[in-house]
Amino acid sequence: MANEETPSKPVPPGPPPQPGATKLGPTSSFNGTLEGHEDTVIEGRFQGKIVLPSSSLTVSRGAKVEAEVRVRALTLNGELSGNVTAAERVLISETARMSGDIRTARISISNGAQFKGGIKIEKS
Repeated sequence: MANEETPSKPVPPGPPPQPGATKLGPTSSFNGTLEGHEDTVIEGRFQGKIVLPSSSLTVSRGAKVEAEVRVRALTLNGELSGNVTAAERVLISETARMSGDIRTARISISNGAQFKGGIKIEKS
């Protein structure tokens, strides 16, 4: 009998961004530093630095981010290149591609996700 893999449980999605979240649309491109205290969704392209210490960042499918990232929580569905520090959690979905190191208290990487880097688990 062939060796069969046990199907993994799907990763529950992170909480949706709160109403009024900042959004960088799919046709937008930004180069620089983004700092704030509200949930943020990136659907387009971003290059630089993202600092959202009390908020969550969602990188949507099709989005491309090249940045140093410091957030409360990260949900990655698109592409991210750079180091991430997330105080609470990082969720990397099956459609995500990431290159860089992660420091967080909790992490979930779905089957099919592409990840190249290091992970350091730190309880906050």
